[in-house]
Amino acid sequence: MSGVVFMNTLSRNWRAGLYWGIGIALLGVYAIVVIPNVDMLNQYAQLAQSMPPLLLQAFGIEDVSAMATPSGFLGFAFFGYALLILAAYVVIAGLNVTANEEDRGIMDITLSLPIPRWRVVLERFLAYTVMIVGILVVTFLSMWGATLTTTTLGFDIGRMAEGIVNMLPSTLLMLAATVFAGTVMRSRGAAAAVATAFVIVSYFINFLGSAASGSAAASLQAISFFNYYGGSDIMSTGLNWGNILLLVVVTVVLAVGSLWFFERRDVGV
Repeated sequence: MSGVVFMNTLSRNWRAGLYWGIGIALLGVYAIVVIPNVDMLNQYAQLAQSMPPLLLQAFGIEDVSAMATPSGFLGFAFFGYALLILAAYVVIAGLNVTANEEDRGIMDITLSLPIPRWRVVLERFLAYTVMIVGILVVTFLSMWGATLTTTTLGFDIGRMAEGIVNMLPSTLLMLAATVFAGTVMRSRGAAAAVATAFVIVSYFINFLGSAASGSAAASLQAISFFNYYGGSDIMSTGLNWGNILLLVVVTVVLAVGSLWFFERRDVGV
């Protein structure tokens, strides 16, 4: 019965993943087509120059002049916020791995089948990983298609692809954290609260730390995974493989922890 849980999860949830992919893609397409010419980009840059430096840092804008370029604006307008929006889907997906079925009393039936517990968690995690990759692929293809419609602006397609790839480690980390919360806690509500708090608190720690560099808040950025995402800068700096490796390692630890905890606790009690 190898792969049965994986295929069942895909067949039941691929449509939701497709809809989310279209939604995220539309956000990226909008960020591209909303820029009709270079003059508008210059207006955005001039507007940003009039903003307080602390506010610019909070939004991850280090080089205001970069906003006058198509790639720089895309990094701010799309990659700076897309991960936070995608987090809503990821938390829902993570709860679907174990927490939702356990809360409804369905998990007992699932575990009565001749399938090891660890495979239920692992195959569902892998299925949602495939769907997340699908969301990112749909997003990239849509944004790439949108760039073909612009004749006056040039976009670095390679860096755009790097930006999409850069979203994957942080997204999988959020998925693993949600699955971990669902396998450790008996309450779906508690697991959802912990996973949501993990995302929101991480975001605000990074936001406040960026706004107050050199303060105690800035030192806390090390515990925020958004600090290692660097979405707004991806179009100018490219991939940071050190940050990606760190996020992958934490994801693996949380995923293994989920398997360990789910194997050893009473389900449905």
